[in-house]
Amino acid sequence: MVSLPKRTQKTGIDANIIEHRPLYIFGLNYDAKIGLTPDDKTGKARKSHEAFVKKNLEFFDGIDSEIARAYVNFIKNWVPENETENEQLKKLGKEYQGSYYIFALDGSPECKLHKDKAVLAKYEKLMAKAAAETAESDDGIMMCPIEGERLRAARIHDKIKGIKGGNSVGAVLVNFNSSAFESYGKSQSMNSGISEKAMKKYTSSLNKLLADPMHHIYSDDMTVVFFAMKHDDKAECDLFNGYLNSSNGVTEDSTKADVKAVSENIYYKGQTGNAQVLDKDVDNGVDFFVAGFTPNGSRICQKFMVRNKFGKIIDNVKQHQQDMAICGSNGEIPLWRINKELVSPNSANAISPALQSDIFQAILNGTNYPYTLLETVVRRVCTDSDTDSNNKIKINEVRAGLIKAFINRKARLNGDKEEITMSLDKENKNPAYLCGRLFAVLEKIQLEATDVKLNRTIKDAYFSSASSRPALIMPRLIDLSNYHLRKLKEGRAIDFSKLINEIMGKIKDSLPTNLSIMEKGKFQLGYFQQNKDFFAEQNKNEEPETVNE
Repeated sequence: MVSLPKRTQKTGIDANIIEHRPLYIFGLNYDAKIGLTPDDKTGKARKSHEAFVKKNLEFFDGIDSEIARAYVNFIKNWVPENETENEQLKKLGKEYQGSYYIFALDGSPECKLHKDKAVLAKYEKLMAKAAAETAESDDGIMMCPIEGERLRAARIHDKIKGIKGGNSVGAVLVNFNSSAFESYGKSQSMNSGISEKAMKKYTSSLNKLLADPMHHIYSDDMTVVFFAMKHDDKAECDLFNGYLNSSNGVTEDSTKADVKAVSENIYYKGQTGNAQVLDKDVDNGVDFFVAGFTPNGSRICQKFMVRNKFGKIIDNVKQHQQDMAICGSNGEIPLWRINKELVSPNSANAISPALQSDIFQAILNGTNYPYTLLETVVRRVCTDSDTDSNNKIKINEVRAGLIKAFINRKARLNGDKEEITMSLDKENKNPAYLCGRLFAVLEKIQLEATDVKLNRTIKDAYFSSASSRPALIMPRLIDLSNYHLRKLKEGRAIDFSKLINEIMGKIKDSLPTNLSIMEKGKFQLGYFQQNKDFFAEQNKNEEPETVNE
């Protein structure tokens, strides 16, 4: 393993070997009004550049390689005052200040300074000398829980860059910034016991993954990082990303296509249920990692970590899509749609990181969905209103699919028979499900009996209360339906009366007094599927007859 030049974490002026920060390299500030300038009140730009020049000229003295000579030549000839109109820097605009830079040879961009063998050889000697000097003292030496060796603990951990919503300069995963968090007289991150060696490994790895679009996505306020334990994991990451595609601004059609591609690339082998991916470049047996991170000021919170064989993770993703499948959905529901349906359409807030983390883990591990998911969906269906502009947001295929997935998965993992079918189940005798069906029938009667568009239907007025206390509300609505039935044609009224009697006949006892959250979900599914059945019946009746010549 080759160590890259260490990046300083000091707050004062302290240059790095092979610097990456623009203030040090170029000695220029960026001002939106005047552009690039070497001037500032404290002279920090000048002092930073001077520190960079001094440290790097000292280190590169005696290194004889083409790119090292070019680097030294750049340092000696760069004068900040003369470069305020530099075309390349001016093109960057405001991005100049927050960007990081590497050095490569002109005409040979593959030849990078930080990978030059002569540079790395000298740097390794420098680090070895520094380690030998500090090894004489036991100060900071402790057992590293990651490496399993007695090593020098990292006092300050390097920053992680690329976490959505985090500081632009980066944030730390391990940090003790107050004496209240410290113990046994140890300061800062010495309390964690993580060695410099382990710290460099995890920070450099995370930064590399976050710099590569192939290895991470943003899901609302969460940054999700993933990779396979192989040299080239493009095939695995592309397939996985096809499902997770959660970027803002993507369309329903584009993500459905991506998710469908995942499903079509998978088949089930034998009786084991283990998924196998047809793509020859995909290694089903490789270890695959997925982790979620959220910002918290200057810190980063790791919300979850999943590790499993890639084939098993895809198997669980496939099972999730099957659990979500319901009439009208085709089962191809991208994650961003799930997140969207868990918040009010009138709210700018995103799904909570805690709930999103639990959903991720349930999908990737094939475990029960969090109970909070069911509570959230049921509450949204009860409280949101249908409007012409939001495509009947109260209950749609995504929300219905989530309820179905929660109920069926819970039953399946408990060893019970799955309760909810994809489409209307006329044999389902669950009282809550039947009450939902009955409500849909009563609403349909009202809509067909009215010639004008109603400002307020029984769904608007009674859906929430009916799904909570059917015994109190449903008799009122049945009485109201008798008035509406008289306005229908005789044949249609008879059909609806038979359907009401059929549903009521399946409720063995009296209408339920109160429904639990689980039963409310079944009520909503009964309502949704009965409505879909009405819609399918209507479309069938409207189909033109085929004439055979």
